[in-house]
Amino acid sequence: MEQHSVLHRILLDGKFRVLRYILLCLFFVIVSINQSLVGYMELIPHLGYNIYWIIAVTVLVYMISILFLRRLVLSHLLKGKYLLFAVNVILYAIIYTLVSNIIYSRYLEDYKFFSKAILIDNLSAISLYILCILGVIIPVFLRNWGLSNEYLSKLKIKQVSSQVEQFKEQINPPSFFKILNESKKSVMSDPDKASVILIKLSQLLRYQLYDCNRLLVLLTAEISFVRNFLELERLSSSRFNYKIETLGNINGIFVLPSIIFPYVQSVVNSLDQDKEYLDIEIQFLNRADMVSIIIKTSDSSNNILLQKELLKVKERLGALYRSRYVLTIEKDITPETTEVILQLSK
Repeated sequence: MEQHSVLHRILLDGKFRVLRYILLCLFFVIVSINQSLVGYMELIPHLGYNIYWIIAVTVLVYMISILFLRRLVLSHLLKGKYLLFAVNVILYAIIYTLVSNIIYSRYLEDYKFFSKAILIDNLSAISLYILCILGVIIPVFLRNWGLSNEYLSKLKIKQVSSQVEQFKEQINPPSFFKILNESKKSVMSDPDKASVILIKLSQLLRYQLYDCNRLLVLLTAEISFVRNFLELERLSSSRFNYKIETLGNINGIFVLPSIIFPYVQSVVNSLDQDKEYLDIEIQFLNRADMVSIIIKTSDSSNNILLQKELLKVKERLGALYRSRYVLTIEKDITPETTEVILQLSK
């Protein structure tokens, strides 16, 4: 993280709170002296030594108002009561303006409060006071705004992390028990088939336990994982076939683990073994600025379930890749196929 400037630290860092209050008090003392000597210049012959009392009273009014403004910020601004906050700021500005008007009316007999020139001067003074009040409050608001943003950022990170973990939990396919049952049946009748099933199942589990714990995995490892899963399903079903094709150099490309697996798994699990024959074709394309994954399947009777799973995948992609992905769905009537195209920016 970049080191903040000295001014930024003085304005927002809690360690400099006392220094901020000292500078604020000094600022109001200077403003009070300037306002009394310059603003009341034409009254100095009438005021005499009372000018010092006026300076003291002005400083006192500012100091007391700062205490109320601090409470105003905590009770209104930081709690989202912006209308009440704005009304109170305007009231404080009017009070500050009335102080000078009271002094002028006390020492000048011909002072007319409601004259056009004085009203314009008062409106200008009120506007200036509002800007000064907001200038004093801005550092407090910025500090709390920064803390709120930091808190929200941490919540977003936790949310994305939980979604990633949830994403990884989807890797446990419900068909594992079916695969184990198939290997049990094949032990006596076809030992070679049973051996292949157990080896590929062990590769799936190893990928799930170790590789999926990483933030990114190689695309080649992800393809091997999907291929092993589909091969196990093909060995367990006579009404299922698949094809995986890679175009371009896919070595050295990293993606998030199990980026397409939940949808592929849902497609396979939606197959009605008694009525349907499922063809699934997956293409991995490496282009100049993006990686494309195309999943083409014959339509299933359980399209509603697939649509729900696809929405979940889209939500996870939005959390993990944000705006760096494009997901489109295309349907063909003849033959009845569904094509899901996922494009990931590098």
